[in-house]
Amino acid sequence: MQGCMASFVSICTASQTLAAVILEVNNNFGERHMYLLKASGMSGGTSDADRVDPPCSRSNHFTSLWPKDFHVSPFNPREGMAYTLTTTDPLLAGCEESQPPIDSRIVLVASDRRAQLIATIRATGPAIRPAALSTCQRYQLILSWGWVGALTEPRIFFQAAKLHLQRRLRVWTLPPPRETTISRRASQIERSLEPFFRAYLRSLVENAAGPLTVRYYAAGLCLNDTIEIMQSPWARRIPSQSVDTTVELQVLRPDFYTSFAESGAFTAEAVFALLAGSGLLRVSGMDLLRDLVGGTRVSLSETFTLSVSADLVFRVIERIRKGRAASRPGLRSLSALDCYVLAGCSQAEQRAYQKHLLQLVLSRHLAFGSVGLFQAEVFVAHLVLVWVLLRLRVVLGF
Repeated sequence: MQGCMASFVSICTASQTLAAVILEVNNNFGERHMYLLKASGMSGGTSDADRVDPPCSRSNHFTSLWPKDFHVSPFNPREGMAYTLTTTDPLLAGCEESQPPIDSRIVLVASDRRAQLIATIRATGPAIRPAALSTCQRYQLILSWGWVGALTEPRIFFQAAKLHLQRRLRVWTLPPPRETTISRRASQIERSLEPFFRAYLRSLVENAAGPLTVRYYAAGLCLNDTIEIMQSPWARRIPSQSVDTTVELQVLRPDFYTSFAESGAFTAEAVFALLAGSGLLRVSGMDLLRDLVGGTRVSLSETFTLSVSADLVFRVIERIRKGRAASRPGLRSLSALDCYVLAGCSQAEQRAYQKHLLQLVLSRHLAFGSVGLFQAEVFVAHLVLVWVLLRLRVVLGF
């Protein structure tokens, strides 16, 4: 659930006994992670956290311990930490009037077994059945609690600022995500550039000299567009393919697409290796990918010629984009993706790609890296220009 820091799903056996819990955790970067927690024992004992936050009940507790695998709080590292979950069985709790239907507590434990953070959610009254409420009662419930979710994120930022400024707590930057982490949703510019990268990768596979299968996992898109299996012509003709000729390419964060497009005249294999090392990409079989990319290198002058408008756009991009200068005099700092688009895409697709890439590189210098803010600045500039032209028309009497 987007906007909810933690969601619980209880899994019960056929005998109505709590067997496992699915815990979905969200962070403020838009990422999600799911833990499948199995019971490590039903405990009625005490712990260090009980002295700080005594539980409402001690019977029918489901407990689980697991290592931290997802970055949530900026004040705690991901490595060397673990969580403990203590929660009541919701079915058994509902049968006992003296026990609240919801009583869950998560404790963040450091490597020295000391509790670093205690988070509790606990019911203070009986459960509410929405089906039993009247229309008026439903609206009353929504109006009473609807604003809580809207203020969750501002409250988090406010309290984090207080902790950092008043308590001087160390801030841990966002680490590279795990492969099992669900990335944030891609922005508009990232969704616009992803089809170009996908088509570029597909063209590499189609032109592979031998049998090759590439499993491509996108990031930040709808589920239907997340996975695509690409096979070379040789691989389609060979039914039983060796595992050694399979490459898995998993994009871990959607800003991979903007980073790949922004990279200048680096070789494509160098860009893949660079982004894989920065945690934006996971590649199994980097040697196969390096051979694939290196074997399809083409001469820029033999595949396309730039139009006047495209030449002007890429001259601007050349000045400010990431990457090194051109290796030979007269050769533009075109990326591998630039070359593919200019050589293999339609005129409409080329114009769309140039527009997105130009907005991307200009926003880094003029809008703090925000393409949306840059578009707003362009809109305001257009309004100012129209106003100036109208004023000149009035002053000059036209």
